Amino acid sequence: FGVFDADGNEMLLRRVKEVYAIAQLKDVSKTDQFKQSLLTAAQGPYNAAKNLVKDPVTAVSNVPKGVMKFMGRAGQSIKNIGKKDESQSEDENKVEKMVGYTKTKRKIAISMGIDPYSTNAVLQKQLDEIAWASWAGGFTFSAATLPIGGAAGAALTVTQASDSLDKMLHEKPPADLRAINRSSLRSMGVGATDTERFLNNIAFSPTSQTAFVLNLKSLEGVSNRAAFVHAAAKESSNESDALFCVQTSALMGQLHSGDHPLARIAMIENLPVCIAKDGTVIVTLQWDYAAWTPAAADFAGQLQKLAAQGGEGKPLLIVISGQMSPRLQQELQSRGFTVRDRANSGPLR
Repeated sequence: FGVFDADGNEMLLRRVKEVYAIAQLKDVSKTDQFKQSLLTAAQGPYNAAKNLVKDPVTAVSNVPKGVMKFMGRAGQSIKNIGKKDESQSEDENKVEKMVGYTKTKRKIAISMGIDPYSTNAVLQKQLDEIAWASWAGGFTFSAATLPIGGAAGAALTVTQASDSLDKMLHEKPPADLRAINRSSLRSMGVGATDTERFLNNIAFSPTSQTAFVLNLKSLEGVSNRAAFVHAAAKESSNESDALFCVQTSALMGQLHSGDHPLARIAMIENLPVCIAKDGTVIVTLQWDYAAWTPAAADFAGQLQKLAAQGGEGKPLLIVISGQMSPRLQQELQSRGFTVRDRANSGPLR
């Protein structure tokens, strides 16, 4: 199907699921029922408006990024696309109804355990075709009826998204997600400038944007969450950066709801550091394989200084999603750190 970039284990797992999904969708597109549905769609009342559907991911991948900075997030709502004068109200009404198409596409993607806003252009093309045949041509699609078995079935049905995220992605278009995320961020104490900077950062898809906000929202009672949002908005410039923020905030949520309730977030440069209610200084990082380097040594020293503030040395805990090298574990433990790796399941077990 092509070459797909995967920067890190988490993205690799997502790409593998997407490849399985592409294969299954291609098989579906070969069926007689699908082909008949395409003919029905071509003869239907919405065919002329098909090209007015603008997918956010497609827009991001096809338009130069310099232009995107001026345009903002494209394709957030079909309601703002293809506006016509009053004499064209009938056609405008048809375009308004096209919202159902984008909802159908989201439903198909989520039912297969994949991100409807994935940057995978091959996947998006397959989703577009199936969604169009389903919505405009009456094609009946169900992930439960796909001929999935073995590893492929597991890859498609296991999702890292929470039930609340799945529900929001299924029911809400991007414009509504943006409004909900704005309200949530402001209620957490994030300033208007940082809120808009984050919402307008195209490194975050509607999915990663919403996941990050939900993760921070789960840190109920934790102060200074705004500092993490500021860093995410300022420093994130690609999908990998956004994924780091999402996964790191998810690890924070795991600790907060588990054995280390958090009190506040501090920042060392652009990295968030958690201070637990018992005073423990905690670092949670989305990191596939962590090694002992000069940068790691410097960061460990800064953490020790933070823990020593007030004259009383506080416990230090490092939690990473992936694996620590033996040298890193030895160096950190010799400095009084408690270490915990493999916090998330993945290729490195």
